[in-house]
Amino acid sequence: MDDISQSEVPGTIFIVGTDTSKLGEPDATTSNNIVLVPRPLETARDPLNWPKRKKLWTLFLATLFATVVAYGENNLGAPWTEVAEDIAVSMKDMNGGSALNYLLLGFVNVLWIPTAMKLGRKIVYISSMTIIMLTSVWSAYLHGVVQWYLNSLVGGIGQSAYQALIQLTVFDVFFAHQRGTMLAVYVWGQQLGSILALILGGYIAEGPGWRWSCKIVAILSGTVVLLFIFTMDDSLFPRHALARSTATHSTISQATLNAQPTGDDTKKEPFTNLTREPTLAQGRTDLLPRNYLHVLSPIHRWKEDKTTWWQYFRRPFHLFAFPNIIMAGLIYAFANTAGIVSFNTISEIMTDDPYNWSTGPTGLMFLAALVGSFIGMATGALGDYLTLHLARKNNGYKEPEMRLWTLAPAFVYGAVGYFMYGWAASEGNSWVLIAVGLGAMIAQQVSAASVATAYAMECFEGISSELVVVLAICSSLVNFAISYSVQPFIEATDYGRTFTCFGALVLASMAMAGVGVRYGKSWRRSCAGRYWRFVEEGVAIGAS
Repeated sequence: MDDISQSEVPGTIFIVGTDTSKLGEPDATTSNNIVLVPRPLETARDPLNWPKRKKLWTLFLATLFATVVAYGENNLGAPWTEVAEDIAVSMKDMNGGSALNYLLLGFVNVLWIPTAMKLGRKIVYISSMTIIMLTSVWSAYLHGVVQWYLNSLVGGIGQSAYQALIQLTVFDVFFAHQRGTMLAVYVWGQQLGSILALILGGYIAEGPGWRWSCKIVAILSGTVVLLFIFTMDDSLFPRHALARSTATHSTISQATLNAQPTGDDTKKEPFTNLTREPTLAQGRTDLLPRNYLHVLSPIHRWKEDKTTWWQYFRRPFHLFAFPNIIMAGLIYAFANTAGIVSFNTISEIMTDDPYNWSTGPTGLMFLAALVGSFIGMATGALGDYLTLHLARKNNGYKEPEMRLWTLAPAFVYGAVGYFMYGWAASEGNSWVLIAVGLGAMIAQQVSAASVATAYAMECFEGISSELVVVLAICSSLVNFAISYSVQPFIEATDYGRTFTCFGALVLASMAMAGVGVRYGKSWRRSCAGRYWRFVEEGVAIGAS
């Protein structure tokens, strides 16, 4: 392969325009002059070349996976206090088991993601959902503290894959200018599962009983497993390894050299595009489409990918030295706080004085969260349009930091949501204020989580599988601490002060985006050498 220039800036790409000197291929654009990034290879095996209906079906399956996992995570939310009494577990231990589950959601991905990179996405989807199905059956019959903690532990192993695997699927199948929207759809699906669980879980608890909620999760999980086995084509595609000579030397056009600096660039540092893109004609053209028998196989390996399982395992720990990823990880982690704190408190708030609601109406409070999730999804999708708009103003070049401006409305959602929810509950105000606060918190979660994920993966696309593990670990560490501390915090103070504190942390995480807009490109430039060496590990396949 060609030598990789260590001066290239990861994440800076030419995405809008018709200048063939920058495209390398005159027809590698859409009708709107949007450049296809990554450049698809000339083979039907490349997921970027899949028909639209197949792409959307893959997105549907991945989103359904997230919805069912989230449903299983939250189906006991409304009857939370009732469950604690039935299984003879204190509220502290109930939240402790929940915290253990959150901790595993991130760390187990250091095992799931290397497996997904070497054996394919499909086997991980099926394996994780099978674990969820079995632990759901167990949940329907468990009793006592020990079983509660063990069930939370094993369930966390199964549920963890949805924290990282779905993002990889989106990046496998969709182009750069589509990913923000598709990630927002996935996060919305995740929230939809949580909301449906909290709404329906209350009524199921009042009817056949909360244990039937767990049996329903097992049935749903089994259905999803069958759908993945019989209808999913694995999207694993080692692009860098298969694209022979895709790492072409970057050329810097005169128009690029004259472009104005953006983001963190100063007047002393002219804006230059230093990126590399494959063309449509490059890569393996001898790869035939899979027949249905091959699609049915749960394992899909690519001998061309020379990166070992161990290399995929260790890389995420090196990425904690990448400032862009850590910033995105903290934004992502605190974004996910909303679902946790509302899950752990809504039952206590609404079933106690002055509301004294039953579990059914308590679950209906999450209709407000459903509205908030739609607002958050629309805000996350706005990032794709905003980055294209800003790229057109920047001579066609897109910087990942352009997407961070989408966090401005998310900041407003968070400020309104946390403070209104906490103080309305503390003062015993109208349930309407609690509902509005809940909806605003969820809008912040969906929008901020999708923006942070898209930003991180756009910065260092060649190691996207590793960096989603970092995001998941950051989320687990933060939300383990919050889940474990929320009950003692409320008991020591009140809902108002507790949610003011959590809200301040959430807002502080999003405020870091201002630093990212200013210095993000400098950070990417400083990490370029290490990044390209990671990419080179998987493409050192000789001349074959």
